[in-house]
Amino acid sequence: MNTKAVIFGLLITSFIIGNIYRFSFFSPQVRISFLDISVIILTIVSLVRNKGRIIIKPVAVFAVVSLFSLLLSTRYGLPAQMIGSFYWLRWVMYTSLPILFANSVSSLSLRRLMIILSLVIISVSWLQYIYFPDIRPWFYLGWDLHYYRVAGSFLDPGFTGLMLVFILIYLSISPLRSLPVSSLLWGLAYLGLALTYSRSSYLAFLVAMAYIARIRHSWKFFSLVLLLFIITIYFLPRSPDGEGVKLERTRSIQARLDSWRNGLIIWRDHPLLGVGFNVYRYAQKEYGFITSADWQQTHAGSGVDSSLLFVGATTGIIGLAAYLYYLRYLYSVSSPLLRASLLAVLSHSLFLNSFFYPFVLVWLSLIFVFSKADISPPLHS
Repeated sequence: MNTKAVIFGLLITSFIIGNIYRFSFFSPQVRISFLDISVIILTIVSLVRNKGRIIIKPVAVFAVVSLFSLLLSTRYGLPAQMIGSFYWLRWVMYTSLPILFANSVSSLSLRRLMIILSLVIISVSWLQYIYFPDIRPWFYLGWDLHYYRVAGSFLDPGFTGLMLVFILIYLSISPLRSLPVSSLLWGLAYLGLALTYSRSSYLAFLVAMAYIARIRHSWKFFSLVLLLFIITIYFLPRSPDGEGVKLERTRSIQARLDSWRNGLIIWRDHPLLGVGFNVYRYAQKEYGFITSADWQQTHAGSGVDSSLLFVGATTGIIGLAAYLYYLRYLYSVSSPLLRASLLAVLSHSLFLNSFFYPFVLVWLSLIFVFSKADISPPLHS
């Protein structure tokens, strides 16, 4: 079996489909995407190739703590624990992808894959914006009422914006050999990012560009980027029928403040090990924070609009310490590309649960292995 071809085919198809189609698995709360199926297949391949060794130590530490917190969440019943265990297993599989990538794909092939995925994200984003600018019909599936915003196949401007930021970071640090093509892709990704109207993605972009300017010792670079950003914001089109294109909108700010408040209250009451990994929806229902009839399906019920607060509320201070150990391990790789990407996710994750977004985890895995390829042997720890 050609493992590289399998990896390429599954990931490219997954990024094209995105979240456009997902199906439920034994519960309306568990929705499977094509990417999930792909990662399951890749995990099986990795287990066979690496003789069962797929977990690196920092992943194992947080996996043990989060699983322990889940096993203690008996108050919500076995169904909640089963759902939580499914998402726990999914996180373990996604964060174990570097083992497979490191032992199956060369550094040059990884670069090609990242370029192809970048082309897919940019192309699908623009096709969606031009031909399907109104994704409000997906509201009944739990998505927000986005209108004339770049949402891509992920159907979410916030996460599509972050993926476009990843591409901009990649092209800024590792530009393509053809400068005109690289500049064209950078421009298309940048305009796509601007049209997401995602303020958290804007922040991630500026933080990443500031870091790149610092390692280049060129604040002129950041000044030019900042000037371009200001001009872009000033000339952004404003649709009179779209609340989401108003950067001064306050509804989403209030929603995030409520999400943070709820998360802090739950964490305060369960400080050591939280309420249990990924049973947060049940905790919100118990506290009365979600009362709608579709509480089992609504995306707002499953997490907090902050990754670290989500970790604290579901796994407590012990889990947060273990998770920070995992992030520190990722950041320890001496690669500007990985560090800039992590800083972008960290700033973005203050407002969305970005660190647990599947497509983000895949991209970080690719960058991690690509960054580590030239400074260490394949990962087996």
